[in-house]
Amino acid sequence: MRIALVVPHWGKEYIRARDTRGIAGCWPTPGMQYVAAALRKAGHEILFLEGYFYSNEEMLRRVLEFRADAAGLYVISILWDTAKPFIEAFRKACPEGLSFIGGHGASAMPEVLMKDCPALDAVVVGEGEYTTTELMREFSSGSRDFGGIEGLAWRRRDGGIVINPPRPVIEDLDALPFPAVELSEMEKYFPSFEQVSTVPVVQMLASRGCTGGCLYCYKMYGRRIRLRDPKLVVDEMEKYVRQYGAREIKFWDEHFTYSHAHTYAICDEIARRGLKVRWWCSCRADAVDPRILRAMARAGCWCINFGVESGVQKNLDTLLKREKVERIRLAVRMAHAAGIKTHTTYIFGIPGETYEEGLETIRFAKSLRSFTVEFFPITPFPGTPLYKGVEKGLFGRMSDRLADQGMLLESPCFVPFTMSAEQITSLRRRAYTKYFMRPSFLLYRFTNIMSPFQLRAVFHGAQSLLQMLVDELASRWRKPTRQCSA
Repeated sequence: MRIALVVPHWGKEYIRARDTRGIAGCWPTPGMQYVAAALRKAGHEILFLEGYFYSNEEMLRRVLEFRADAAGLYVISILWDTAKPFIEAFRKACPEGLSFIGGHGASAMPEVLMKDCPALDAVVVGEGEYTTTELMREFSSGSRDFGGIEGLAWRRRDGGIVINPPRPVIEDLDALPFPAVELSEMEKYFPSFEQVSTVPVVQMLASRGCTGGCLYCYKMYGRRIRLRDPKLVVDEMEKYVRQYGAREIKFWDEHFTYSHAHTYAICDEIARRGLKVRWWCSCRADAVDPRILRAMARAGCWCINFGVESGVQKNLDTLLKREKVERIRLAVRMAHAAGIKTHTTYIFGIPGETYEEGLETIRFAKSLRSFTVEFFPITPFPGTPLYKGVEKGLFGRMSDRLADQGMLLESPCFVPFTMSAEQITSLRRRAYTKYFMRPSFLLYRFTNIMSPFQLRAVFHGAQSLLQMLVDELASRWRKPTRQCSA
């Protein structure tokens, strides 16, 4: 069968506040690339379209020219308002075609989205490789009864919605084919400026799942971590270096150093092959030590992302992080001592957080001296404990528009009872300007530029900071706020 896999149309203005659009990038969607590979292995012909490069109208034209029997869309909350009209247009143009969606947003609220869009036939819930393959097998046989497919929500011919039993997570990740990156227009993608050291860069997964239970996180891949064979991980890395000239690999694993034995095996395999490529990963602060960090550095790891979230222990406990502020500080110091730079992320608007505690988080961030940082307003994504709590009247107030559920937008979609939206926005701008506009930090950044790409990153970052500064000064002019030191 002919299957079109589509990321609905979007632009930087859909997902970013005005002050950070200049540093935003467009990454491929790894989950869709995996699904594309599984469908191709099953004998289907695949068209892969990225909505950042095309309008919905242009993508629909291409889908029709391709003569697609089915169209599958990647859906996160913030893109539902652009995914829905594409599905409706596809249904009108192809009444006998099958429309389905998958992704984090789709998995978290399948019934809600199906009720909102009668043109939608099915929702793939969770990992999509096997569910989508079974769906297309049934559809190609002429059946519209999908009741035997685990991990699927679907619409009967009479319009009734059926939620099938969940599909267990995929135990053997090594049985999956490598993501079908060649079906994407790889030459058009570009990374966010604050997250890589050079280009070309390709993203990967060495594992799936996370053992954490954070208040704000939706566990689409489950609470148990499954590991890929280290040799296959490095095989994939080598493929990207040889075929695409990749100079850097970005690992999207939620907990890269969960198994030190697995991490050592990857590092040893990289060294054994003499593979020269930089890489970036994300780790928990309590899952690193000097020995593992030195091994990672020798194998090419140049930066680790630590999700710090707050410099106030009370707020870390509220988030159910199960980490201590001082352990975070130690982990960052150990990484720096091993020659690995750090990227640390922080959240404002945590339930129960005060404006003064937000300022304390800014001071803590400055003390860690990370190479890059990001500051976000907390966002209650559907399916998370935070979202479920807000629905019950706990924690604070939230916009009910899916298009507002983004971490990088102009205004926060959630406001705790202890702060205002204006304070959260002010904290975010203040954090960026206070962090980056320090002479000592500017000297550090300029003396650690690793490529022409990073020089461009500094230029675009400076433009963003200037916009933040102007917006913050304008905000204070309109409505003065009490000043505190940060």
